[in-house]
Amino acid sequence: MARQDDYRQWPFLNQEEFELACAFFDQKYVRAKLGPTRKIFKIRSRRVATTGNSYIEILRLLQPPDDEDELSRALGMLGGGSGGLGGGNEEKSDVDMMVDTVDEDGDQEALRPVPSTNKSEAKTDTLPQYSQYSHQPWVTYEIHLHPTYSMPTLWFTLHDLPMGEPTFDLDSVYRYLVPPEYKSKLRAAGITGGISAAHHPITDVPAFFIHPCQTKEAMENFECSMEEYLMVWIGLVGGCVGLWVPPEMAQADNSS
Repeated sequence: MARQDDYRQWPFLNQEEFELACAFFDQKYVRAKLGPTRKIFKIRSRRVATTGNSYIEILRLLQPPDDEDELSRALGMLGGGSGGLGGGNEEKSDVDMMVDTVDEDGDQEALRPVPSTNKSEAKTDTLPQYSQYSHQPWVTYEIHLHPTYSMPTLWFTLHDLPMGEPTFDLDSVYRYLVPPEYKSKLRAAGITGGISAAHHPITDVPAFFIHPCQTKEAMENFECSMEEYLMVWIGLVGGCVGLWVPPEMAQADNSS
């Protein structure tokens, strides 16, 4: 197949090919006319500080507030300014996302208690009441090249779940990320080909990932150029944990 001639060994990727696939994917996001979707779904092309290798980071709010003001505040706390999910200027945020960093101080604001206006209530031993902005659950997806399988691998972590719900917990993953139609299939797959856990390739903190051992067979059924590689791959791998590429990204090249 002509398109597969672009690869050294289809459907595997070496580091150079993965870098190129990441760049194409990032540009699709920048060019796409996403409209309101861009407020709750952010893609960033990042690099590992120690190696310089590229990877893709995707941020998504799990339960976006209906109110515009609430949404803006929730997004602002996630990204810590114009470079994060809460960037007010879309064109600027697309440029800045290459060098974006998360403002850790913003996370402390999210859990700040709401002062009581009732003096009698203030004297009681009741637990402090947190504002509606305290919990805006969100997920970080990351796409890294697996050093052994030579295939992209999807890592993901949950953040800011309600109190009492652990973020590094398989039940939380099934509750917040896995669509109903995928649950039985994923549980039957077990670790191999399903949801696995290991130390994150960058932070070394325990995280979840989709085991890539069956990705080769799935990708072999498709013919795609390097420009479309990650679009096709996410279509095969991402849906089981709630990751879908906005259709506008597939239309970006046709409309440009």
